[in-house]
Amino acid sequence: MHTNRRRHRAVQGENTIVRHAKYLILVLFQAVAVQGVAAQDSIVDAPGLREYVLRVLASNAGLRAHQARLGAATSRIGPAGAFPDPTVSLGMVSVPAPSFDFAAEGMTQIAFGVAQTFPYPGKRSAATSVARADSALALRRVEDQGADLASRAAKAYYELSFARTSVELWKARAELAEQAVAVTDARYRSGGVPQTDALRARLARARLQEQLPGLEAAVTGAEEMVNALLGANGSPVEAPLLLDEGGSPTLSLGDAELLPFGDAAEQVLESPSLRVASASVDRAARRARVVEISGRPDFMISFQTGVRFGGRQPFITVRVGIPLPLWSGRKQTPEAEAARFDVSAAEKEYEDLVARFTGTVRARLAALNALRRRTDLTATQIIPLARAASVSALQRYRVGEVELTSVLETQDELFRAQIDLARLVSQYGAGRTELAALTGEEWYR
Repeated sequence: MHTNRRRHRAVQGENTIVRHAKYLILVLFQAVAVQGVAAQDSIVDAPGLREYVLRVLASNAGLRAHQARLGAATSRIGPAGAFPDPTVSLGMVSVPAPSFDFAAEGMTQIAFGVAQTFPYPGKRSAATSVARADSALALRRVEDQGADLASRAAKAYYELSFARTSVELWKARAELAEQAVAVTDARYRSGGVPQTDALRARLARARLQEQLPGLEAAVTGAEEMVNALLGANGSPVEAPLLLDEGGSPTLSLGDAELLPFGDAAEQVLESPSLRVASASVDRAARRARVVEISGRPDFMISFQTGVRFGGRQPFITVRVGIPLPLWSGRKQTPEAEAARFDVSAAEKEYEDLVARFTGTVRARLAALNALRRRTDLTATQIIPLARAASVSALQRYRVGEVELTSVLETQDELFRAQIDLARLVSQYGAGRTELAALTGEEWYR
């Protein structure tokens, strides 16, 4: 009866995980396409990105710490199922005092003994099973940490690219400011405009120059974050500019949106976070099995011989003992119940992660598709129109057809549009690699 009950609980546990897996497949089948996504965009093929991520994975101290824990968990598999050490004893029995005459009494002897405990059948294999589950869980955590680290490294890389691009865009904006100053000075000297225009053009240039230290500090900060992931021991990382001289993105986001469906939804089950949760459920179930059989009696076999003196024959004593489970109601039974609660908690955490994972992936897909559309609109319409407006305003100001305010405003609008485009590309790159981390896509391999 107990065996059937245990099998029933084991089957229930397996069915629970299977149900969760099927639920995740059905939901995400309509929510995300993993296979072929990398072929739709080249944002993850940015120059030097893969090399940098692989360097981070090879040198990051945090990841190495998880790998060391994996090594420790693996090393514990062998000892987990080992027999308890035997006990060897040596002593004197029935020695008369104070004479200490070993030949005076027939029971006086020097005793030698050895005892060995044999765990109840199944206990050792159950303990080994838990140790293997601990090792599997540690491995999943290494994979999860690696995926998260790759995502953080890519985000730092794109932050550095954005910071460097911002400085280059500032330089182009500074050239426009110098042009505005030159035009207003010429017109002021010729009497075409009042001194106010010349002063306002210089004020706009000074305010622009005031922004440069902050942009340069952003580059330094981004470089420090990039190096921190390398342990501050790596060579400098040359992140590319996100816009070319014409203001177009240097990295392709692809021609198609990330579709909210696909034929490879099962690959989403390879999410490192979900694998950690699944391994936790498995570990809890195996631990519950250990606790369940912990109250079953172990066997202890002991052998003892006593050497007697005065020509007397030695004694030989053999004992077999088992513990009586008198206090199991206060120990094993509550502990087994607690272990079952642990299994239930792990399963519920897995369910919660499935729900949150589904929502997160949907949100990331929506955000990435929106970024793609915004990037295309900014690159193909907003920036060309802003550049044309800036050029037109300056030309018309030369001949006195518009006020200086129009020149300064259009130059600022062009600068802001270019900064916005660079930020959109950077956000898409970071978001795309974050989605890869969520879905277990090792794009950097």
